[in-house]
Amino acid sequence: MFPHEEGVEPTNNFAERMIRYAVLWRKRSLGTQSEKGNRWVERILSLRQTCRLNGKSSFEVLCGAMSCYFKAQSPDLSWIGANARGANP
Repeated sequence: MFPHEEGVEPTNNFAERMIRYAVLWRKRSLGTQSEKGNRWVERILSLRQTCRLNGKSSFEVLCGAMSCYFKAQSPDLSWIGANARGANP
């Protein structure tokens, strides 16, 4: 529990800030109408947040992934989690 551990924040503000964009998007868009739409939204919003935490452009990452897809190559994913808060060094 946070009162007994040094360095643990007593609130979940960090977690709330991480999902704020997704919550606001869902509220504005009224969600999706299918399971396929749900999967796309969760993946694209997760990519957006991961890029944001790592200082990368979501657009550039998507363009690079699509380029690799059409060349039948694997994209470089070594940057994922490298600088994210809570990532293991």
